[in-house]
Amino acid sequence: MIWFRNGTAFCVTWFLILLLAHHYFLKIQTISTKRLIYFLLWLSGGVLIFDLCFTRLVIRRWGFTKRLTLFMGAVSFYECFGVCSFNLSAGEGTIGRWLIFAAIVFILYLASIAIYQSYSKKQGSIYTQALRQYQQDHTDLLGK
Repeated sequence: MIWFRNGTAFCVTWFLILLLAHHYFLKIQTISTKRLIYFLLWLSGGVLIFDLCFTRLVIRRWGFTKRLTLFMGAVSFYECFGVCSFNLSAGEGTIGRWLIFAAIVFILYLASIAIYQSYSKKQGSIYTQALRQYQQDHTDLLGK
């Protein structure tokens, strides 16, 4: 529940910032309460997908890369469903917009994998160094 609360707070905050910027630049003066409620429910669904993918409640043995892949696929389909159900994809250039969306998702996925691999390599190096220091200290103690 803590993950769900924190995820919802984060997503709603960023979504409202984006929505306010969108309305400001298009000079839209109001935001419908009904639409905000729908968006809040929609965002909560995305947070639930995140929680299910990254907590060990449902999937116990998967590593980060498999979880990230599942999450990116599931949340992408969920976002597509939301865009279609809220009629956000209407208008010209729809295929181009979907291709841009797919490219953004793919680039973010690759960036996430690269960041994770870099972080894992750094943590592995720190662990290896600490293990060597422990072995050296242990050898010194036995030698004395």
